Amino acid sequence: MIIPGFIWSKACALLGFSVASSVALADEGGLELLAGHWDIRVQILQPERTVVNYKERYEPVLDGKFIRGHTGLKPDGSEDIVFGTYDAKVDGYPFWIFSSSGSHISLPPGTFDARRRTMEWKTPAGWDINYRSRCHFPDARLRRCTLIIKDWKGKVLLEQESTAVRRND
Repeated sequence: MIIPGFIWSKACALLGFSVASSVALADEGGLELLAGHWDIRVQILQPERTVVNYKERYEPVLDGKFIRGHTGLKPDGSEDIVFGTYDAKVDGYPFWIFSSSGSHISLPPGTFDARRRTMEWKTPAGWDINYRSRCHFPDARLRRCTLIIKDWKGKVLLEQESTAVRRND
């Protein structure tokens, strides 16, 4: 069933869903840094040290208002699909990550510092889980990210560092 955009927006608003009506990639520049094909190397530091390698790609979709990412197959057999956008109402970058394992996460809007070329996401105070991720883009071919997730007691559930190198294809 096809639902016209304005009806969909009104229905989502009535149901309490957030509808980002003022989204743009080019205006803010943060999501443009993700576009392309990447070789990923993830060093998991906690709970158990290991290294994971996989490929990922990001592309603008829906008239450039969103970016869609896909990890491809990871060594454990899973893959992820990621959607992100810039929401002018909150001046931030919400992301949604869906895994073939059945898990999913909705990240609170992240921030982008154009001068430092960094994007950062963190959970608001009072959440049961403390999520903090930061990606730095030192140049057009490299992305370095850190991620730490803690439970409500402060115990580290996951800590990792990753490096992404842009592919030429």
